[in-house]
Amino acid sequence: MTRDTATWVLYAVLSCMSFLLNGMGAVLAPLQKDLGVDRAQVAFYPTLFAAGLLLIGLVGGPIVGRLGRAVTLRVSIGGMIAGGLLLATPVRSLTMAGALLLGIGGALLIQLIPALLGALHPHAPAAAVGEANGLASAASVLAPLAVAGALAAGLGWRAGYLVAPLVLMAIVAALSWNVPMPNAADASDDAPTGSGAALIGPWIEVLLAVSVEFCMVFWAASAVGDWHHASAGLAPAVAALFLVGMATGRSFAVPITRRVRRHRSLLLGCTAVAAAGFALFWAAPTLPLAGAGLAVAGLGVALLYPTTVSRTVAAWPHAPDKAAARAAMASGLAIGGAPFLLARLSDTVSLRTAYLIVPALLIALVTRTLTSRH
Repeated sequence: MTRDTATWVLYAVLSCMSFLLNGMGAVLAPLQKDLGVDRAQVAFYPTLFAAGLLLIGLVGGPIVGRLGRAVTLRVSIGGMIAGGLLLATPVRSLTMAGALLLGIGGALLIQLIPALLGALHPHAPAAAVGEANGLASAASVLAPLAVAGALAAGLGWRAGYLVAPLVLMAIVAALSWNVPMPNAADASDDAPTGSGAALIGPWIEVLLAVSVEFCMVFWAASAVGDWHHASAGLAPAVAALFLVGMATGRSFAVPITRRVRRHRSLLLGCTAVAAAGFALFWAAPTLPLAGAGLAVAGLGVALLYPTTVSRTVAAWPHAPDKAAARAAMASGLAIGGAPFLLARLSDTVSLRTAYLIVPALLIALVTRTLTSRH
């Protein structure tokens, strides 16, 4: 792969978005305390983020077709900066609007970046998407650590969560004005006969993979706090081990995808590692073992999203932007659905019992993989 300036711009902006998205899991507990609400109500903030993904999943294709990829990229960056600033306000209605704006801006990025990287690297799209997500995962590791550090220093979660990514996104937005992006239009507004069926299977895989990922991202900190009595500063730091595992796995995306070319074999191997790590995290009697389980689970989950989203975009080669928009819709349903369901179940039963939704999702992904056509 030849990584030009456009590739690095995409890597940087995706890393900032990943910091803000994955860091949301670390700020839910202090945000819940600030607002004086229960866990299900604060879980609505990731759901608002996901609502933005769903909206863009429906209208993202026409937006990119009308504005072009380069302009849409700048709009998405601006939306995320505005959303972050609103989230930092003390007014609950404005914070909710900020979460929604973060979702819309993030959804545009999630839609744009796989299609752009596929156009920039047509011979290695999965590797490019995996490498981008590897750097994004590395950036996301910093989010809970930054939040934990800011809380420990008495600065508040906003100082750790918002300052660095918003400044960097502003710099990247300025740079993007002078960097040309591939702006190929979709071949037609209507998909050829039968193409919808080709998209369904990979779309379901994206839905399941992202559901697993964000059940861990959003609620692992709460889990280690509840199960092992970790402090408010320690819990997000331990939960960051899941992101460390993901960053490690995605950093090897290029050699792994080059060596394991069969989609089925790669997904089955990843789900097996993820299941083993989750089992250790869920059943661990001590905090260090739970942290080790989170790291192994992150290693297994690492390549699930890059592989499934690349397959989704490839399923509609005539309309990659529309296919990427459908993948963003799957991500939105996953982020807004599974973690919210986990939170509601935890209020009814317990967080430990509710977390069994994760192995159920992994079983569904294995079933889908085994029953899919080659």
